[in-house]
Amino acid sequence: MAASNKWLMSSVAYYLDFFSVPLFVILALYLAPFDPGLALAGLLGWTLVEYGVHRFLFHSLYRHEHWTHHVDVLAFIGVSSWKTSSALAVLLLLAWYGQLTSVFVGAVVGYFYYISVHYVMHRPNHWAYRFIPGLIANHDLHHRKGIEKNFGVSSPLWDHVFRTFIRNEARG
Repeated sequence: MAASNKWLMSSVAYYLDFFSVPLFVILALYLAPFDPGLALAGLLGWTLVEYGVHRFLFHSLYRHEHWTHHVDVLAFIGVSSWKTSSALAVLLLLAWYGQLTSVFVGAVVGYFYYISVHYVMHRPNHWAYRFIPGLIANHDLHHRKGIEKNFGVSSPLWDHVFRTFIRNEARG
């Protein structure tokens, strides 16, 4: 499968989420009282969104664009931070209006964890790499050619629920 250059971006556009996402969390916490139960619901919701987007969008509708990441895991490939920040701004306004800012916080913290873990799992020299060996093994298996399994990057939960989890032979 040919790779696509559609999702290649500048390093600024790639790294901006690591700065803007925490600002959205801080703003949401400032706007309304925090409810840990609702935040946990938002976090769980995020894991389902992550799984669904990865499985049903990145591996079907945007397959060529996503394949570029599978070909070159260190390239600046993804959805531009300008787009994610715009989406988060709209979602924060809706959450604030609907009194669901804690759900927003949970979901956005989940997104931040996802981008952080995904960044680390492709960089063995990163200090945090040693803390996520199970997630790395699952994701490495996902990157093997022809294996359409292990779509959950930050958690295998939904892969277990939807029976798309496959164990690495070495982990037996």
